[in-house]
Amino acid sequence: MAQLFDITELLVASWALAGKGDGIPTSHGILDRALNEAVQHDSCPQWVRDSLHFVDSRIGLQCVELPSLLDWAQRAQLTSAPNPSCQSAQVQISPLAAQQLLRQLNVSVEDAKLWGDHIHALVEQGSNSVSANSGV
Repeated sequence: MAQLFDITELLVASWALAGKGDGIPTSHGILDRALNEAVQHDSCPQWVRDSLHFVDSRIGLQCVELPSLLDWAQRAQLTSAPNPSCQSAQVQISPLAAQQLLRQLNVSVEDAKLWGDHIHALVEQGSNSVSANSGV
């Protein structure tokens, strides 16, 4: 369980350092697919790759641990509760707080920012394809 909380802290800290100002997506499998892509392309630490598992389900690719990660983030007040209308959770920590979390995880700020940028780019790609498929 501690490993999942560490991944939660890394994900939220990386997203905060990417500094895009938008929320972490919580619907349409967008984050699931982005995390899978990041794991496959080794853009995240090995301990994250070893801890995340993905399955094909009737609603598409899912990260088995993602519901727990999002729940941990909300409970620790690292993110807001997911907004049903926007289908995202807003990061509630500052870049300085993100850096403190990363120090505890022994992850460099530079590596976390790179991962956050990569995840954000993958999320944007996924969001664009969801919009195109839904006619939005």
